[in-house]
Amino acid sequence: MWKLYLPWCLLLPIFVLPGYAEEEKAGPSHYLIGNSLTWDTVPSKLDGDVQWHVDCGKSLPYMYENPRKPCVKSSTLWPEALKEKQYDLISVQVHYGSTLIEDAAVLSDLLEMQKEATFIIHTGWARSESRAEEYAKTSSEGKMQHSPAYFQDLLKKLRELHPDREFRLTHAQDLLEKVVADIDAGEAPFEKIEDLYRDAIHMNVVTGRYLMHNAMRYAMGQPRSAAGFTKIPPKVKDYLDTVLDTLDEVTAASK
Repeated sequence: MWKLYLPWCLLLPIFVLPGYAEEEKAGPSHYLIGNSLTWDTVPSKLDGDVQWHVDCGKSLPYMYENPRKPCVKSSTLWPEALKEKQYDLISVQVHYGSTLIEDAAVLSDLLEMQKEATFIIHTGWARSESRAEEYAKTSSEGKMQHSPAYFQDLLKKLRELHPDREFRLTHAQDLLEKVVADIDAGEAPFEKIEDLYRDAIHMNVVTGRYLMHNAMRYAMGQPRSAAGFTKIPPKVKDYLDTVLDTLDEVTAASK
């Protein structure tokens, strides 16, 4: 009778170092701090390890000073989250009510807590009625406005204070400006920019959130995704994808 002999190496027990399998599967970790305009980027649909701290209608300094009761109950409070874990990418949203110096000060403290993370500044966007006026602002003085000037000056300040760190923008407001230009040229499937909003400031759950979710994915280095946006009409999706394609250009211009 034939006998089957296995190589001795196959008979040895297989040992896996503790945590090795988990590390192999784990991808980059992500954390988002912001208000409902961060929530409109749909953090739960981002890839990988994702947590957030979202408080409604609040400025960055307010969330920094009052972190205990965010409106989104699934939040992981930022003081505990940033103390207990080092993240790969952190998105921080600025909003009405703060100044550039105040925003830069809070961001600097967060940068000290997360010494290796890439920081993404989520620009958010303006209320629909004031969007054009804010976007045209050429000065960053006074209270925060959703203008390219504000974010370019904020980036400049952060790079002066932290020259060894990487910063990115979501360019959400720039995407809306592109849509407006296309509407004016008759090249967009919308009659007015308010078609992307669901109220005075928030994005609607189909087209608006698809655009902002993928703006965040781009900033985080994740591939574009339509998961969870099945109700978006194909032609509208195709158009919004062309808008998202402009992120290569606007991102290069901000470096």
